[in-house]
Amino acid sequence: MGHYGGYTEQDFENLLQALSNIKGRFLLSSYPSDVLHRYIQTNGWQSGAIEMYCSASAIMGADTQTRTKTECLTWNYPTGLFG
Repeated sequence: MGHYGGYTEQDFENLLQALSNIKGRFLLSSYPSDVLHRYIQTNGWQSGAIEMYCSASAIMGADTQTRTKTECLTWNYPTGLFG
């Protein structure tokens, strides 16, 4: 998926399926996707998004104020995060 070489959408779905069946807590950091949204809805997981500036582009001389990415945090336990 995305810029991860060799990591497919099926690999991501396999990870989400495994997380659906664990008895412990997890916190997953990923990028938003339809597959993730479906698992969040189905399993009642918590989630939040953080928009971040791409600092790697600053090294290459790009304007970091115009390049952002959205990181999605997903977890399966109650917290006060994100409202």
